Amino acid sequence: DLESGPDSSTLEKPGEAPKNEAIETDGLKVNDIFVWKNVDYIIPYGGKQRQLLKSVSGYCIPGTLTALMGESGAGKTTLLNVLAQRIDFGVITGDMLVNGKPLDSSFSRRTGYVQQQDIHVEEVTVRESLQFAARLRRSNDVSDEEKLAYVEKIIEVLDMGGYADAVVGKLGSGLNVEQ
Repeated sequence: DLESGPDSSTLEKPGEAPKNEAIETDGLKVNDIFVWKNVDYIIPYGGKQRQLLKSVSGYCIPGTLTALMGESGAGKTTLLNVLAQRIDFGVITGDMLVNGKPLDSSFSRRTGYVQQQDIHVEEVTVRESLQFAARLRRSNDVSDEEKLAYVEKIIEVLDMGGYADAVVGKLGSGLNVEQ
């Protein structure tokens, strides 16, 4: 199940030249390509084994929008959890690579995704939410100043400056789903 949009769907602003320089964010660079090949996920179920993912392959290229689509129950969330290394039981096989190299043990700490119906504190800004996450996820060896600088770098890399100080708010009255 390889799901992606056209290679030409970049996220640059109209009239803005593409940025060729690699911006590094805690070991991952904006131009790093994430690939997964033949990923299988099997769990114990009722004394037997149940295969939740079978030979799933795909990739994400920086600067493009990649869509993961499928029916309810098709395994989209399961795949995202496997790719984000949020799974702590069962057997996962296949290759997950960044620029052709296997993921290291710090990959899950350095990456993440926001689920569609994730819970957010309604009274804080997008920037404050990211700062909170950085303080929780980054090592205690990293100073608070470095954590906050990292958040600012992420805001810049993701071009979120226009709404970084917007209050998250309640569903339907704060930021909308597209933001």
